[in-house]
Amino acid sequence: GYGVPALDAAVHAQLEKMSHVMFGGLTHRPAVALGDALCAVAPPGLEKVFLCDSGSVAVEVALKMCAQYWRGRGRPAKHRFVALRGGYHGDTLG
Repeated sequence: GYGVPALDAAVHAQLEKMSHVMFGGLTHRPAVALGDALCAVAPPGLEKVFLCDSGSVAVEVALKMCAQYWRGRGRPAKHRFVALRGGYHGDTLG
């Protein structure tokens, strides 16, 4: 980026531990530790964590989870979403 020595050193140190990993069916110890920490401070009844590697994937998965929720409740017709025309809402939903 900007040639800031402290940032360069931090990036180098992280890459020596582990480079970027997509969460597509994979995980790693820091992700598990983060999930455990989030569950520890979440209200009762929230014991699941879904981590993803980008905001667009987060939006896409949230939309798919909503559709699946209504399908599971016997209301599959509830599958439409309000969206910005031409907006990017994930890799598979447009």
